[in-house]
Amino acid sequence: MSQSSAARRRRRSVESLTLEDGSLGEADEELYASTPKQKRRRVEEEDEGEPEISDISEDGAGSPEIPLLPDSYRRSPKGKGKAPARPAGVHQPGSIVRVRLHDFVTYSNAEFNPGPNLNMVIGPNGTGKSTLVCAICLGLGWKPDNLGRAKSIAEFVKHGAKQAEIEIELAAEPEKRASNIIVHTRIWVDPKKKAEYHVDGKKTTQQALVKLMRSFSIQVDNLCQFLPQDRVVEFAGLSPVKLLTETLQAAAPPQMSEWHEELKTMRKEQKSRLDDQQSNLNILASAEKRQSDQHEHVERLRERMVLQERVAALNKLKPFPQYRQAQRQFHDAKTRHKEAEKDLRQLQRQAEPNLKAEKDKEAYMKRLDVIVDKRGKLVGRGEQNASRIATGIGAKELTMKDCENELKSERKVAEAARNGLPKLNDDKAKLERAMQSPPEDVDFAAYNERTREKTREIRAIDDRIQEISQEKGSLGQRIRQREQIIERAESEKASLNTQAGQQSNKLRLASHNSHVAWEWIQRNGNRFQGEIYGPPIVSCSVNDPHNAAAVEAILGMGEMSAFTATSKEDYQTLSNALYGDLKLDGINLRQSSQPLAAFKPPTSPEHINSLGLDGWILDLIEGPEPVLAMLCDNRSIHATAFATRTLDSAAMDALKAANSPVTSWVTPEGMCRITRRREYGDKATSVQNTSLKPAKFFTDAPAAAANEDAELDERVTDAKRATEEYIEQKSRLSDEYGQKAAQKSELEASKKAIEEEKARKQRTVAEFNALPTKLQGVQTKIDEATAKIEGNARKRRVIVELGDRLTLEKGQLTIDYANAVNMLRDLIVSHVEAQIWSIEAKSDLDKLKARTVEEKQRLQERQIEVAYLLDIKSQARAIGEQLKEACRQVGFLFDEDPELEKCHAEIEEKGWDPAQLEIELESVTARLDMTDAGPGGQHTLREYEERAKKIELLIKKRDSVQSDLEELEGKIVAIRGQWEPRLDELVAEISEAFAENFGRIQCVGEVGVHKDEDFEMWAIQIRVKFRDNEPLSLLDAHRQSGGERAVSTIFYLMALQRLTRAPFRVVDEINQGMDPRNERLVHSRMVEIACGNGNEGGGSQYFLITPKLLPGLEYREGMKVLCIASGEFMPSDYSRLDFGRLARRAVEVRGGAA
Repeated sequence: MSQSSAARRRRRSVESLTLEDGSLGEADEELYASTPKQKRRRVEEEDEGEPEISDISEDGAGSPEIPLLPDSYRRSPKGKGKAPARPAGVHQPGSIVRVRLHDFVTYSNAEFNPGPNLNMVIGPNGTGKSTLVCAICLGLGWKPDNLGRAKSIAEFVKHGAKQAEIEIELAAEPEKRASNIIVHTRIWVDPKKKAEYHVDGKKTTQQALVKLMRSFSIQVDNLCQFLPQDRVVEFAGLSPVKLLTETLQAAAPPQMSEWHEELKTMRKEQKSRLDDQQSNLNILASAEKRQSDQHEHVERLRERMVLQERVAALNKLKPFPQYRQAQRQFHDAKTRHKEAEKDLRQLQRQAEPNLKAEKDKEAYMKRLDVIVDKRGKLVGRGEQNASRIATGIGAKELTMKDCENELKSERKVAEAARNGLPKLNDDKAKLERAMQSPPEDVDFAAYNERTREKTREIRAIDDRIQEISQEKGSLGQRIRQREQIIERAESEKASLNTQAGQQSNKLRLASHNSHVAWEWIQRNGNRFQGEIYGPPIVSCSVNDPHNAAAVEAILGMGEMSAFTATSKEDYQTLSNALYGDLKLDGINLRQSSQPLAAFKPPTSPEHINSLGLDGWILDLIEGPEPVLAMLCDNRSIHATAFATRTLDSAAMDALKAANSPVTSWVTPEGMCRITRRREYGDKATSVQNTSLKPAKFFTDAPAAAANEDAELDERVTDAKRATEEYIEQKSRLSDEYGQKAAQKSELEASKKAIEEEKARKQRTVAEFNALPTKLQGVQTKIDEATAKIEGNARKRRVIVELGDRLTLEKGQLTIDYANAVNMLRDLIVSHVEAQIWSIEAKSDLDKLKARTVEEKQRLQERQIEVAYLLDIKSQARAIGEQLKEACRQVGFLFDEDPELEKCHAEIEEKGWDPAQLEIELESVTARLDMTDAGPGGQHTLREYEERAKKIELLIKKRDSVQSDLEELEGKIVAIRGQWEPRLDELVAEISEAFAENFGRIQCVGEVGVHKDEDFEMWAIQIRVKFRDNEPLSLLDAHRQSGGERAVSTIFYLMALQRLTRAPFRVVDEINQGMDPRNERLVHSRMVEIACGNGNEGGGSQYFLITPKLLPGLEYREGMKVLCIASGEFMPSDYSRLDFGRLARRAVEVRGGAA
């Protein structure tokens, strides 16, 4: 179908029908204006207050005298008690005057002109009624979340369009504005672009637009004012607590909701503070009790602390007695040191003459040692000088010898050059003679052609040899393939005699790729963490072959050939191997993620037996639990029943009932499946019957066993015959291979001989061509030998001159050497004399030392004693200084620690030495050891003191929290004193209107407030009674039916009508769950509230969206019916859609029928 035809089928037409004076009139104007001028004219006509409709004559001209329909067609016939007409209503500020749509959801272009009171939007399902609701919500700045449909606003753009536009005209307050408010919304299909909003042509933000709407008391996000189709169930399921919140937002001033939130917040804070206070009190009581329990223990600890402090003080004051003792030791050491020094000086005076003589002799010997050393160094330098001169003489001799050798060498070179000249001249003559006899010409191209010919023959033989090798390799591979075919065929033939083999063969017949995959899995089981289960065809069996057809019908081919993995990792590994590595297609993989025990039948065996069924399909199958669990998960075999006999009509009716737990079952006649549509009632069911096919896989009969054996035998015979032929062909090729190899060897030998002959002749030609070069080389050598003979004579003369000069230099060095040896002799004599003098002096010194040994020993002993006493004095001084500094440091603590100063005074007064102080310290320590500190010790005392501070803080916190609680309670009482009375008054008004609505349908209803200490739990309680013999009961999903809840919901919304400040209200398909009686009563009450009585003005603007209406419903002035029609028979030109003509045609048809 063409695009234009499809567009015509999807084009919507909205016809506005207004009934005045009890007569049915034609639409005042079609939905679409063909030109902007016509649109403006229509708006201007409405503004001028002209009547919206006029009766249409046969030719389409207005004829007020002739009614369009007879009086009997009217809902309220003339002269039958109809209330007098009231003038047309005026849109109150904030109500919707006009809605224009472009490329929005299903509309390409549409325009709605709702009335100021009740607007009935009717039309079949799918024509776009709820699209108007969506346009109001989104066009006024609210988000799609309030619709309960799509989450993204871009999804509301018509399919195929890039953007959508919504234009809504709202009535303005006459005293503030002269013209209405135009809100224009543009939506892009690109989700990255945000919607654009304009108010009266000026761009604005979504938040600013919503703020403007709220200034008119428009609350699209409040279900009490705006109830779209997809949120009807949500509103009906509102909790009483949530209903109170929605009611306050819809019907009370904003201050009431703010007070409610403040009360909830303050009560929550009060509870939190009370919990904290109670927790603090518990902690305080526990701390005080613990403090009382530890009091005696702490007193003992404090007594022990006094002793510990005395021990610590005594330990700190140890330096004072030690310092006095150190002073005494220093004075003693000083006295002894002076006496030792006096004795030492006396000994030194007695031994001084002998020691002085020894010292003088020792000084004399040291001076001799210096002389010996100096003369020894002179001897060494003399030896070095003589050695250096001797070395120079040797170097001269070596140089002279080198000159002699070089002279001899030059003579030999000259002799060799003279001896070589005759041979060079002979070679030159031979080369000149050879150049006069050139070799014969040789055709090397012919040799090359012969060589290439042999090469081509060899290459041809090589190619054939390679072909033979390839053919032999191919034949060998074919032979191995035929042997494998024989081996597999014999193996398959043997496996056909086993149950597993027969099932594997059935799998191969069902899916060759699945069979290949199953063989691969059996060979590579070690690659998986768990077990991979084969398809049900090979891993499962049916306990009764008579039920095999039923089982196969339920499972289907896809599940019967599916492999089952027990973990996600194994599933991924198997998928990669089969799809990626083996490149297999048509493989079904499943993962068993739940145990078999997780799949419970929907009812008991007794119940299904009572329905005429024998059990569940799961009972018919035996196999691994993971495979059965997979079948339960994918084919619901635990919830699919079976029967071995035909079901009677009673059993079928019971299974089709709405409360039947069984939705699918199998009988010998076929498989049945029931589909229920709960939204269309209990009778909205459909039954699908499928006949059974004969079983193919879960039967005892092997799959074509006889044919399979014959086929396997034929495959073996063919393979053996082919193998024999391949072996014979391979033998012939081997013979040919030997012949070709021999031919190749002969050709290679012939080629080699040709190449050797060619190389020999090439060498002869090359040698002749090289003769000029060789001749030139020989001539060069002759010239060089002649030049060498001439230059050699000059070089020999230079060498002789050099030898004479070296001889003279050697003679001078010999004289120098003789002088150096004489000088060295004199130095050695002088050095020996000095050594003799030193030996004599050492002997005299030893004699003197022998006489002063005893005196030196006494002096050394006395010196050691003096040094020792000096060291003792120094140590005593150092110890005293250290102790003095320690005493000074302890003295700094006296101001901070009076007890320490008191203890020091006691020590000074008693004059204790260190030993007495240690005795007192041991005494106090013994008393300390006798004092039992109990468990905890210092930790307990620290804990006791910290707890005392904590108790003080807890008491302060308790008093502070108590003060805060009293202040918070005062605020709660103050706000509640304002909020609660107004809430009671508001709910009383709602209850009065609600009871009045229920009274109109001969039922009882009331609305109350459930009050609780926690303001979070305050709620609206709706009590209703639909029958005389029952009491008032709370409205909930357990006591009332769906229709009763729908009636209660719409009456509650209507009760809010006169209390809310909302300029319009939207209810989408609220009447769908009502019975005709309730729907008629609700409609009548809605008309009365929305349109008023007589000349009384109606309530706010109301939109009621419904796909169907009952006949004979009440109609009043001020109602407006918006009919929405669509379909493939809608005209492409809206002007051709003439509802007046349709109405006249209906009258003619009725008249003809009469």
